[in-house]
Amino acid sequence: MFGWLLGTMASSLMAAPALVLSADGFTVYDSVNNVTWLADSNLAASNRFGLPGCGGSSSKLQTCANDGGSMNYQTAGAWVAAMNRANYLGHGNWQLPTTPLNDSNCGRTGPTSNSFGFGCTGGALAALYNELGLKSPNTAVPIPNNNVGPFSNLQPYLYWSGSNGSSPAQGNATFSFATGWQGANTLPNFLYLLPMIQGKLPGMPAATGMGLQVNPGGQTVYDPITNVTWLANANLAANNTFGLPLCTTPTTPALCVAADGAMTWASAVQFLANMNSAAYLGQSKWEAPSIDSSCPGFNCDGVQNPMGNLYYDQLGLREGMPAVATPDVLTGPFHNLQPYLYWSCVGAAIQNACLTAGPADDFEESYSFGSGFQGTDVLGNNLYATAYFSGSRNSTAGPVVAEAANAEGESPVIAPNTWIEIRGADLAPAGDSRLWQSSDFSGDQMPAALDKVSVSVNGKAAYVYYISPTQINVLTPPDAMSGAVQVVVANNGTTSAAFTAQAQSFSPSLFVFNGGPYVAAVHGDGSLIGPTTLYPGSTTPAKPGEIVLIYANGFGPTNVPIHTGLETQSGSLSPLPVIQIGGVPATVLFAGLVYPGEFQFNVEIPGSLANGDQPITVDYAGGSAQSGTLITVHK
Repeated sequence: MFGWLLGTMASSLMAAPALVLSADGFTVYDSVNNVTWLADSNLAASNRFGLPGCGGSSSKLQTCANDGGSMNYQTAGAWVAAMNRANYLGHGNWQLPTTPLNDSNCGRTGPTSNSFGFGCTGGALAALYNELGLKSPNTAVPIPNNNVGPFSNLQPYLYWSGSNGSSPAQGNATFSFATGWQGANTLPNFLYLLPMIQGKLPGMPAATGMGLQVNPGGQTVYDPITNVTWLANANLAANNTFGLPLCTTPTTPALCVAADGAMTWASAVQFLANMNSAAYLGQSKWEAPSIDSSCPGFNCDGVQNPMGNLYYDQLGLREGMPAVATPDVLTGPFHNLQPYLYWSCVGAAIQNACLTAGPADDFEESYSFGSGFQGTDVLGNNLYATAYFSGSRNSTAGPVVAEAANAEGESPVIAPNTWIEIRGADLAPAGDSRLWQSSDFSGDQMPAALDKVSVSVNGKAAYVYYISPTQINVLTPPDAMSGAVQVVVANNGTTSAAFTAQAQSFSPSLFVFNGGPYVAAVHGDGSLIGPTTLYPGSTTPAKPGEIVLIYANGFGPTNVPIHTGLETQSGSLSPLPVIQIGGVPATVLFAGLVYPGEFQFNVEIPGSLANGDQPITVDYAGGSAQSGTLITVHK
């Protein structure tokens, strides 16, 4: 089981003609604009460069980054400054992408003559969207079919409401299933639509409890808290446009649906009208949900914001958590590109520095890789961030460490006796990729080196499980560590420059199958839990009321001291972690170490859960395991 939980992955890389991936895979050179980008377009999810994590409370911490990588604008600036202090990849001149106030190619002009909309070319992010061959209003990364609680095809993006913004000039109120933010958007933008009907559908079974009630047939879901019936398919327009044509441009035809299901507000109004004319599912009162104008940016739920009620209360998500994880796929030479909004700053040209003043008070520039829309956003909103520096990058020799993070969930905070992954270049001899074997052990001692590749964390030897030229997986030593610690890799006698990681006593995460989103869990008989399609013939769903075993990493010290280097570990946690499945508290019967660095939680699946993939959250000692994990439940 231990080896099964600690797999690895590889991917092939291909660059667009004007975008050249560096030999070590860390940066991309844009020969058109003479700037060098981060190849990891969501590096902050794995490397915060010492900035604190928000822990689902970014509105309470002015400078912090969410586990998924999103952050407010102040944090985006602080993150780049911290990257420069760390001299990341040998450079101290990283900056946020710039956007000029005036761009004649943009589709629209604001009240202060600033440019926004589709078709922009002058900003760095707009130029990148175009160089990647993307065409508005298409998304850079389509989200695969998914299940979140009883909903399917939920998009980690903005959704329309039928309510006005705080002023007519702000268009309609909107809600983000990427971060939990309630804001407003201009009506020509392309967002998604989740239709609903006020009240309970006639003839449906009586509600039991306050959790989501899946109606017979599984196509609608009733929320007793808000007295709203939802369409279970959270992006129906992607496969049923109700007669609306597909868009060829953002304005052609005038009423249309993008290939991924997004649409303007005018198209959403027509979509709902056509849906009602067709009496979809026998109903003719479909509408867009409302959002009360008094709602704050985050944490607005209940009848004031039915979509917020789904996000926060029924699905158990927290501020800054995407409801659906974006797959780490390649977009040209980039990876981890998020099909959402990215921070930019005002700057006259791509190679210019950011100006201090934004486009308006309390606003800064932004760009959407979900549609190619350039706009502005409130500084306190949570968007993603990437960076570049002017010019090209010098080559490096010897091992280079670019990242050290929790091996499950990618948290940049590491902890004692925790499995972490180290990414970089020349970390092991060329062509040498392997796991530890029994011959690498000395008695019951885990190996501190494989093929002359070793790692030290805070000056102490780590235990090496996997090596390759670009990735090493190790178990950190059990010695206490906190704050900034140094991670150093030695490859055949040549050592890397020290990489500064942040450490604390625990770094909670859940092991997942094949990179996620399904948690590594087994039935009582040891057989695997998951949808039947995950590993055909091997995985089956958990049943409500069943006691299952879930595996985790980084939960810190137990009641039994850990002996350095021993391959046998045990001990229990106190207090027990708090686990919710599908937003419902689950009973935890046991939590403790069962293998080196591997925790086991014996958990009773709540009996009230509906069939389907249910989100699972784990909180412990003020920290949380990674968001976006699922466990499949079926009666």
